[in-house]
Amino acid sequence: MLAACVRFCADGTLRGPDNYVIARYVDGCWQVGGRLHRELDCEGPVRLRLTLGEREPARMLGPFQHLRTSGGRLYGDNSCLDILMPGRGGEGDRRCHQLTLLGEGGAHGQD
Repeated sequence: MLAACVRFCADGTLRGPDNYVIARYVDGCWQVGGRLHRELDCEGPVRLRLTLGEREPARMLGPFQHLRTSGGRLYGDNSCLDILMPGRGGEGDRRCHQLTLLGEGGAHGQD
């Protein structure tokens, strides 16, 4: 799939730029087009707009050449970023409220 940006939301959905649901987090996997996937990968360069709390300001990270989700965590360029994907819980980890992946040619943080 090609998109200027995609957004992982607190309700466990992955949404496109038009707010269309692309995938849902179900039983530890991402359900995309009726199929379950344990990981999602993204080739970059891509930047992250990370919101840790509903009322907290967003932070920008990156750019990364490769991003992936595995076990509910986010990895950038083969390093764990210690960020739980939105809709997941866990002790001692940074819980993410919303995470937007922005292509380097995108709208510089606007979606």
